[in-house]
Amino acid sequence: MPIFQDNRELVSRLSWLRIFFVLAFVFLFVRLWSLTVVHYENYRKSAERSRIRTFPEIAPRGLIYDREGKILVDNVYGFSLLLFQDEMKNSGDTIRFLKKGLKMAERTIERRLSKENRLDAFSPIVIKQDLSMDEMAYLLAHQSERPELDVIKRPLRFYRHGSLAAHALGYVGEVSAIQLKESKFEKNKAGDLVGQYGIESFYNRMLTGYDGFRRLLVDSRGRMLHEVEQVNPVPGDGITLTLDLDLQMAAEEQLNGRPGAVLVCDARNGEILAMASHPTFYPNQFARRIRDKEWQKLIKNPDTPLQNRVIQSTFPPGSIFKLVMALAGLQRGLINSRSIVECNGGLTLYGHRFACWQPEGHGRVSLAKAIRKSCNVYFYLLGQKLGIRQIAEFSHRVGLGVLAGIDLMGEVPGLVPSEEWKQRVRGESWYAGETLSLSIGQGPILTTPLQLARVAGIFATGKVLPFHLLKDNSRRQPHQPQASLVASLSPKNLQLIRDAMWSSVNEWGTGHNARVSGFQVCGKTGTAQTIGKIARERLPENAALKFQSDAWFVGFAPRNDPEVVVTVILQKAGAGGAAAAPVAGEIFRLYQKKHKLQPTVKELVRAKNVEKIG
Repeated sequence: MPIFQDNRELVSRLSWLRIFFVLAFVFLFVRLWSLTVVHYENYRKSAERSRIRTFPEIAPRGLIYDREGKILVDNVYGFSLLLFQDEMKNSGDTIRFLKKGLKMAERTIERRLSKENRLDAFSPIVIKQDLSMDEMAYLLAHQSERPELDVIKRPLRFYRHGSLAAHALGYVGEVSAIQLKESKFEKNKAGDLVGQYGIESFYNRMLTGYDGFRRLLVDSRGRMLHEVEQVNPVPGDGITLTLDLDLQMAAEEQLNGRPGAVLVCDARNGEILAMASHPTFYPNQFARRIRDKEWQKLIKNPDTPLQNRVIQSTFPPGSIFKLVMALAGLQRGLINSRSIVECNGGLTLYGHRFACWQPEGHGRVSLAKAIRKSCNVYFYLLGQKLGIRQIAEFSHRVGLGVLAGIDLMGEVPGLVPSEEWKQRVRGESWYAGETLSLSIGQGPILTTPLQLARVAGIFATGKVLPFHLLKDNSRRQPHQPQASLVASLSPKNLQLIRDAMWSSVNEWGTGHNARVSGFQVCGKTGTAQTIGKIARERLPENAALKFQSDAWFVGFAPRNDPEVVVTVILQKAGAGGAAAAPVAGEIFRLYQKKHKLQPTVKELVRAKNVEKIG
């Protein structure tokens, strides 16, 4: 009888084995499909980057020159630390390493690694700029252990003259996450240095070059084997400014650490020759990524060193405003060169005593004498005739309360008060007595030094100066001077004001400290109270010093063919004739010497006679 073997258990096992192999094959096939088809491009790029590392070659920013070709802003080279994200295995370990060796705050490192700073998963992140020699040594000593870190050479901004012209030149800083969302920074990436202030900001696109790169074949430890590809960076365009380094130095020396501003510009074309503002700052601090502690110190400083006093600070114009009043009166036919007023040291109007700055008075005062001696009484009475509406209207006409226009960000318009303004802002009616205070440049009227330079330019040339700092007209951003402001001004009236300004400086008027032998300087001083006279008199002597008047001088030279306009304000310095006029005089003197403008024999004789009379 044949013996039959039961193979059912074996067949069952073989069936399960077949199923296992089929499933394993399906899994392997799906995995292979995923690797070779679905995720092919990602893995190809990953493999590429694992052996080829791309190092950015940062383009240097364009140099900045003064009008004579002297370098104001240069580039120097330093070293920056890069972190390659795809090589980082343990972020916590990397952070601890950087914190220990580079003395960096953990919060700062984490911010650098944040998602906002990542262009993509494989792009390197700038962790620290301008590495010190000790930091370089630390990184090189651990290079083999840290393939995710590497060092590149990159240009850093260098301001050759420190704080000189800082407010005009500005500074650079790392582009912020907010800025990266703006269209004008669409070509930038995290870690880039861009212009943040001044000329650096206004002409940032012009100064910015195009970065290059180097592709290197590296081993597993990040060591270079050989170069695969290189694209050289293209430097940014250099620009030439209208600034004159000699005049800029002189302007800042004349400020001598005092809070205030000096503006020097060409009366023929609006070129800014010098722009000094004090207190100031050191732009080189920003070129190397300013520390939070230093930044907080700057922005919390009550003296506002980051504020450009030429275009961003507003002050009452004081007696400078009398020039505008005089021109308004002449244009409206309310006064002429022969109009006489009796000044006895003040007058009583609307039940209030309005004093002249000279208690004994100026006697019989004509328009020329009113400007030469800065007589308040003359302009009180003129203000009464004009009224607030005409004063406000004419002030706007010569550019007060209106942006002057300059190739810098942040200019403010100032303020010319009116009946409508007071009702809207303060909910009060305008009083006639306020018009008299406004007539001598006091009260709520506020102007910038740039605006008063524009007013001086109108008296000098009869035209509105198109202020600018970039020398090359073809590359300058368009600016439309407000010619309509002065289109109907009478040349005869302008000449009367011009002659009176000359008299103020050259015939022992309030501006005589600005006189320069043979240069025919024309000017006007201003002394603007920062607190009411009665309130100041009630203060203790030591407290009253904190509320001294601001000292002004605005002027131009030479008299008949103006070349240069100078505006000076010294905060809390006292009388304009004593404090601001000498500063302007030194600037005019240097300009005359530099341009070799020699006085004629007739001018020298006249100047000598004036000295004898004095």
